[in-house]
Amino acid sequence: MPSLRTPTEARAWLLRHGVTITEWAHVHGFKPSVVASLLAGRSQGNWGEAHQAAIALGLRLPPAPDEEHPLASAQSQAAQLNHGGVPS
Repeated sequence: MPSLRTPTEARAWLLRHGVTITEWAHVHGFKPSVVASLLAGRSQGNWGEAHQAAIALGLRLPPAPDEEHPLASAQSQAAQLNHGGVPS
């Protein structure tokens, strides 16, 4: 299992490579304010974009590949309804 970084370690990792928070955020498709909040410890990265950024920074582990997403069945039903199908 890979080891997780702390926000301080992630900030130091960026600094060692000469990469700004803004640059890293833009390259990875995140808002710089979200990444800055994670690295300052103001956000835990529990939900949404902060969660995805925390995974990308190594602050959180990604879900297991074989674990079903909690919204998977709801998304599937919505897709069926949008295409004229009947939900199962």
